[in-house]
Amino acid sequence: MSYIVPRDKKDDNKRDVQEEEEDDLVFDQVPVKVACPHCSVSIITYIEHESSWVTFTVCIALFMVLNWAALCIVPVVYPLVKDVVHHCPRCLRVLATRSRVVLPSVRDEVMSFRFGSCAMVLARKYVLALVAMMSLIGSIHWIRSGSTPATGIEAIVRSELSVLRWEDFLQDCGFKSYLGNPIHVTVAFNEKYKNQTLHWQGSVHRVEEGFNFLGLSQRGAIFVDMTPQQFPNKRDMSDIVLLYKEEKELGQKIATLKKGMGLDFTATMVEVGRRGSPH
Repeated sequence: MSYIVPRDKKDDNKRDVQEEEEDDLVFDQVPVKVACPHCSVSIITYIEHESSWVTFTVCIALFMVLNWAALCIVPVVYPLVKDVVHHCPRCLRVLATRSRVVLPSVRDEVMSFRFGSCAMVLARKYVLALVAMMSLIGSIHWIRSGSTPATGIEAIVRSELSVLRWEDFLQDCGFKSYLGNPIHVTVAFNEKYKNQTLHWQGSVHRVEEGFNFLGLSQRGAIFVDMTPQQFPNKRDMSDIVLLYKEEKELGQKIATLKKGMGLDFTATMVEVGRRGSPH
């Protein structure tokens, strides 16, 4: 004879509840209680934060938009955009990976943007209106910037050589004159020396090479000591900074310069040094 053992309804109810809980389970930014599918043990996951392509994309985008200012922003944003990885504390297997940057679908009527622990919910029509407005402003800026003449150093046009000497400049705009009357120095520089092309002689103090990478650019600089020196008792300070644009032939010549070498140069004066900084 055989007997059929009746199943306990309470056990069935527990299994049903557990299955429903697992179906509704969402791996998010905090540990969750779950049955590990690898070791079949009920556990509470532990989480780690790992970098992903989203992390590096956000950092590169910040550098392209903010340039050097991104050095202050990236250390703060970098840990916020790492993925959350859930592990089983028993078998150490990865159970789920959750991105902390969540973007909505264009088809959603209500669009939710999530960045780390922050979330923003907007109606789709407002998002589209904002995108259209930003595109319009960007297009106008691009058109205007393309037709705007160059400014700053790019706009400087070399004039005829001036007969003004370094001694004259030192008397009118040197550090001692600046300490005595900075307003007089500013007026004298604007009237006599600004945008003037000068041919002077000095010696190389040091050279800093420029670079151009991913839209980030910086001109090279040659720090020059003049005679007489503006700071005779401070050997670490130079008198003039010559900015140059990175070009192959010019770069090869500048690469041969050593500290203390005589330098015969022609340059256009742009601005006067303030509070002891080189001109």
